[in-house]
Amino acid sequence: MLSLSNIQTEEFFYDSLITLIGGKTGINLGMYRKAFIEKRIRARMRHVNCDSYNSYYTYLLTNLDYESEKFKEQFNINYTYFFRNKEVFKKFEDIFMECLNCKSKIIENEIEEALIDPLKNKEFLNDKLILRKFHNLLIKNHEAATLFLKLIFKTKNFLNTFPISQSSLYYKIRFSKESIYIWSCPCASGEEPYSIAMILDDLRNQFIKFPNYKITASDIDLNALQKAKKGIYINSMEDIPQLYKVKYFTKQKEASRYKYILNEKIKEQIEFICEDVTKGHKYPLKYDIIFCRYLLIYFNRENRKFFLKIIEDHLEEGGLLFLGKTETLFQSNSNLKLIDPKYHIYMKINATKNLKENLSFVKKGL
Repeated sequence: MLSLSNIQTEEFFYDSLITLIGGKTGINLGMYRKAFIEKRIRARMRHVNCDSYNSYYTYLLTNLDYESEKFKEQFNINYTYFFRNKEVFKKFEDIFMECLNCKSKIIENEIEEALIDPLKNKEFLNDKLILRKFHNLLIKNHEAATLFLKLIFKTKNFLNTFPISQSSLYYKIRFSKESIYIWSCPCASGEEPYSIAMILDDLRNQFIKFPNYKITASDIDLNALQKAKKGIYINSMEDIPQLYKVKYFTKQKEASRYKYILNEKIKEQIEFICEDVTKGHKYPLKYDIIFCRYLLIYFNRENRKFFLKIIEDHLEEGGLLFLGKTETLFQSNSNLKLIDPKYHIYMKINATKNLKENLSFVKKGL
C-alpha cells in the first residue's frame, strides 16, 4: 500500500475529483475546507493504490459506484457518545430549569430599581448622551422618560448578557404554552438527540405542567441513522449518568461485553431524517433550540456564512444555538449573539429591529 508521502496532489484535477465524487454521493463537497476533503481523498487513493489525482480520477471513472460508497462511508464523521461534553448538557438542563422556575420577578425588580434612581446605576447608564436624553424627556413627559429608561436598561442588559428570559424557550414555557421545537444536526448515530430526550423526559416526570416538545434529528449518513433508530449501543455509554442508564436502557450480555438497548419511550420522542443540511433543511420549522456541534469546523470560511444563514433561518427569534466547544462565530453574524462564552451558546436576536420598534413607543409618548 502506498505511503501518503508518495501521493501526488495535482491542483488541476482537484475540482474534477470533487465534482465527480460529489455528483455521485450527493455530498456538497464544495462547502468543506479543502484540507479536510483532500485528507479523505488521499486516504482512498492510498487504499486503492493510486499515486496521483489523475490516476485516481481514471480509477473512479470505471469504479464509480463502489468507490463513491466507500468515500461516503469514510467522509462521514460519526465520533459521538452520550452526553458528549456533559457540562453542556447540564447547562441545557439548567436553562430549562430557569424557564420553569419563576425568575421573572428578579428581572422586574432590577428594572424597577433602575427607574427609582437612574443616577445610581452608572455601571449600566454610563453614556452621558443617554442621561441627557433621559433628563430632557423627564422635563417634557414623565411617562415617555420612564419608557425610554426602561428601553435603554433592557436593551443594554440584553445586548451584554442576553438573559434567558428573552429567549423563545422562556416565552413559550412561561406564557404561550406552545410546543417547543429542538433540532439536533448533525445527529450521527443518535447519542446527542437521545441525551436531550432523556433530560427532558426526566424533567417532565418532575414538573406537572411541563411543556410539549418535539425533537428532530438529521444527518447525511443513512447507515448512522439506521443505527440510531435501532437504539442499541455498546461503546458510547461512558459519560451517561447512572440514573439514566438504569432508567432508560436494558442491559444485555453479548459475548464478552454488554450492549445497552434504549427503551421505546425515548426512541419515540425523536424523528430522524436523512438530509444534507448544507443544501437546506427539509422542514419549514422554526426551532427554539438547535444543537449544531462540531460541524462548522469542517467548512471553509466563505461557506460558513452560507450554512449559518440556513441555521439562522430555522431559529425562532430568541432561539438558542449550541455550538461545539472549539467553535465560535467570531461575530460574523450580527443576528446570532454570544450569550454564554463558556458553553458556546448563541441567541438569535435582531437588536436593531427591536430597538427601532421600542423607540416608536417612546416617540408616541412625546
